[in-house]
Amino acid sequence: MKNPFISFAEQLYKRFGAAGRKKNPEICRALSLLYPSENMERAYEGFQVKRLASMFTVLLIGVVSAAVLSLCSRGGGQLAEGGRLVRNEWGAGDYRVRLRAEAQEWNRDISFLVKERELSEEEKNELLAELLELLPELIRGNNPGLSSVTEDLNLMASVEGYPFRLVWGSENSKRINGKGKVDRAGLEETGEWVRLSVRISCGKESDNYFYDVFLLPEELSEKERFFGELEEKLETADAEQKSEKELALPKYVQGKEVNWEERDSTDGQAVWLILLLTLVCGIALCKGMENDLERSCKKRNRQLLLDYPEFVSKLRLYLSAGLTIKSALFRMSSDYLGQQAKGKERYLYKEIKLACHQLENGVAQEQVFQDFGRRCGEMRYRRLSFLLSVHLKQGNQQLLLLLSQEADSAQEDRRSMARKAGEEAGTKLLLPMMLMMVVVMFLVLLPAYIGFGSI
Repeated sequence: MKNPFISFAEQLYKRFGAAGRKKNPEICRALSLLYPSENMERAYEGFQVKRLASMFTVLLIGVVSAAVLSLCSRGGGQLAEGGRLVRNEWGAGDYRVRLRAEAQEWNRDISFLVKERELSEEEKNELLAELLELLPELIRGNNPGLSSVTEDLNLMASVEGYPFRLVWGSENSKRINGKGKVDRAGLEETGEWVRLSVRISCGKESDNYFYDVFLLPEELSEKERFFGELEEKLETADAEQKSEKELALPKYVQGKEVNWEERDSTDGQAVWLILLLTLVCGIALCKGMENDLERSCKKRNRQLLLDYPEFVSKLRLYLSAGLTIKSALFRMSSDYLGQQAKGKERYLYKEIKLACHQLENGVAQEQVFQDFGRRCGEMRYRRLSFLLSVHLKQGNQQLLLLLSQEADSAQEDRRSMARKAGEEAGTKLLLPMMLMMVVVMFLVLLPAYIGFGSI
């Protein structure tokens, strides 16, 4: 929203501030950095105009606030003719008024607190009579009345609209305390009357009043009453025999003989549940370890297939450089030691390292290549080990051509594996996408269903 003082500030600046006044160099430098493409004169003028408009806005807000405050402070009209102050009615609260007293050559401002009007004795008596009639209905809470109490009472300290303070007491705080909490435990079938007292005070005057409350007995079955009496006898026997080495348990309650036997402190169902859970967890753990092992094998096979094109390419490169197959394997093994130091573990190079150990120990190269293909397990490694064994004594020329063809074929297979992995990832995301669609449909259809049901 455009500041309404912009036009006024523009006219004021052009008339008084633009002509022959030196510009602030700091403001000019800042504007040149912030707006390098704009005209400096125009930018400086716009900045000054906005500053003036903001200043006028603040001044206006301050003036209006001061005026409103002045009107509110003097607009109460509490001082009536004849030098009389008008009190607030009871309940409206006190207020402070600022007065000015003048007596011939002397004058002074005085701040005075005007208290609210106090009730007369007749008004107090009328309000007290009304409150005494209302109290039984107010304090009963959720009970139907004070003559049939089963729930807590609402013993308030004051009642809105009445200038009295209430302090409650009870002749039997075990049954009803001063806050209205009701306890009917062990109450006789005939019920019990409890007298409540309330001290109602207003200022320095106070008086006591009483209300009789009848507590209804608890609705217990014959069985519950029997065992309640049994527990009371147990507590009584324990108190009477607290210095004895042995505690004699009650044998008869309500004319019925009581037989006692000791039970295990451990719950049998909990024991069986723990054993069952242990068995289930053991089976799940064994199955989980098998699944982890299977996943590790699949990971190894996948890693070997992914590393195969690189391995064939390196082997062809080293053979083209004039190295023998044995020297090429040793070179790749030494390269892997550097990768292993960086935390890169590859299953293929572990197999190459093992093959190099066999060659160092004097195992025939043909046997080493066959063992290498067999340990890797994949068909491509088996075929490669067969090619290396066959061309061991025939030289590298024909082998290089076969390795070139094998590398091209391995690269194509690797691209095919990448496409397959992408398709599998899309398939795995299908279930979460379906679940999200179900949730969205539920959120869309539920309000419509609720609205349809309310018609």
